[in-house]
Amino acid sequence: MPTADLRLAFDMPPADAVAYFRAKGFEISDNWWEVWQRSHAKAFTVAKAMRMDVLETIRKEVDAALVNGLTPKQFVDNLAPQLQAKGWWGKQTWVDEAGTARNVQLGSAYRLRNIYRNNLQTAYMSGRYQRQLANAKDRPYWMYVAVMDGQTRPAHANLNGKAFRYNDPIWQYIYPPNGWGCRCRIRALTAKQLERMGLQLENGSSYIEEITAEAGVDTRTGEVIQVDHVRLNLPGGKTMTPDVGWAYNPGAAAFGTDQAVAKKLATVESIELKTQLVQSLNNSELRQAQFASWASKALDMRRAGNSVQALGFMQPSIQQVVATRLGRQPTALLAIGEKQLLHADSAKHIAQGKALSKPEYMQLPRMLANPEAVIWDKAHNNLLYIYPSSENSKIKIVINTGWKQKKQQPLDTVINAYKIEAYHLLESNYEVLEGTVGS
Repeated sequence: MPTADLRLAFDMPPADAVAYFRAKGFEISDNWWEVWQRSHAKAFTVAKAMRMDVLETIRKEVDAALVNGLTPKQFVDNLAPQLQAKGWWGKQTWVDEAGTARNVQLGSAYRLRNIYRNNLQTAYMSGRYQRQLANAKDRPYWMYVAVMDGQTRPAHANLNGKAFRYNDPIWQYIYPPNGWGCRCRIRALTAKQLERMGLQLENGSSYIEEITAEAGVDTRTGEVIQVDHVRLNLPGGKTMTPDVGWAYNPGAAAFGTDQAVAKKLATVESIELKTQLVQSLNNSELRQAQFASWASKALDMRRAGNSVQALGFMQPSIQQVVATRLGRQPTALLAIGEKQLLHADSAKHIAQGKALSKPEYMQLPRMLANPEAVIWDKAHNNLLYIYPSSENSKIKIVINTGWKQKKQQPLDTVINAYKIEAYHLLESNYEVLEGTVGS
């Protein structure tokens, strides 16, 4: 795919796409299906890049390509010598854990070009999705646009010109890219544009059929890998099926991945190990940078949509106390929605001098990761994270455990954040769980 296609389609280089890519973690896999669909929204992976130094080298160059707008040739020219020096190049004999030897293809110019195209396009589309979602109040109708040339897949062409509401379930499966080298995109429309273009709004939920598909063959065992997939049964007998492994929305998937991480953390039996894992996740500079980018845009646009962003994870010691107080386990995933963020930054709070500054809102994950104290509000059954603001004032972050976000599962959600005088923390309805509060 020519470099110009990326630049014209995605207004290269968008800062939110860079933030999306940098917020990914690392996951090492021999077979691509082992790092399945939604985990790709948070985990950067290259099949058969089993060494962390190789994976970090590839990721660094993809990041540079995003930031600096490198061409595919520049990307390959920069990366190939580094991988060759590490011995990750050409065809080699690979010995798996069972001792079975087989020939595998590691680095090559062709493969690096694919890594370039697919990672950049997924990152750009994730950023595009977030921008369009933030503007859904004004442009709630989304139209699928295929390039419609000789290289376009017929199945993708079947969707060209079809329009669905931004919150139609179909977008969870077909928001581009929908396969290797997919060049499709989404155009957001106003009601007047929809009418002027003569487009008929369709109900995509009626087109979705859940199926299973063959992802490949595990060369170690000979097992045929079957995975969940979808097929769209369109009017007129036409169908559209994304490539296996691409039936997901990278922009919408990241938050769901954090929910999955919270569930996995709950299965870790060692409190000491779980505490270390949670603190490591909460201290991630990449995660904090992603939140800062999201919060900055939300505060600048001042339009409260339904977007929700993860802040981090509740420490196990706090989870245990909350479970005792509530009689149920908290979800342990700390999050905030656009509505809650803008409520905290309301005109009332600003007039009262209670509102945080924009940089402080952008630092909320850091505050939750390293609070001065954690307090239980017995009167409201809320969790309070306290962070120093000045000599006599504190930042109070209010978390309502089990808050029901619209169209989301119950979450431990930040519902407010504001500045208070330190002496207020000595009120009788406050129980200090961890840390200390001064007078």
